[in-house]
Amino acid sequence: MLNLGLLILTALVVLITVMFHAGALLDFIRPSVLQTQLFGLHTTLFGAVVILAYEDGRGIGVFIGIIGLFTGISGSFRDSSKSGDKKNI
Repeated sequence: MLNLGLLILTALVVLITVMFHAGALLDFIRPSVLQTQLFGLHTTLFGAVVILAYEDGRGIGVFIGIIGLFTGISGSFRDSSKSGDKKNI
C-alpha cells in the first residue's frame, strides 16, 4: 500500500504542473524556454528520487518523471521570440 504522504505529494506535483502549463498557455506567466526546461528537469529528477526512495512508488515515480519529460520537451518547442510587450519610443 502506498504511503498517504506520497499520494498527497504526487497530487501536489500534478496540480502545480497543470497550473504551470495553464498559466503559460493563457499568458498569465511568461517563462523563458530555459525556465520551462529547468522546471521539467527538476520534475524528472524528483520522479527519480521517488523511485529510489519508495519501494512501492515505482509507478508514481515513473509518472512524475514522464510529466517532467513532457514539460521539458514542450519548453523546447515554444516560440522564444514571441513578445507581447511593445515599447513606445
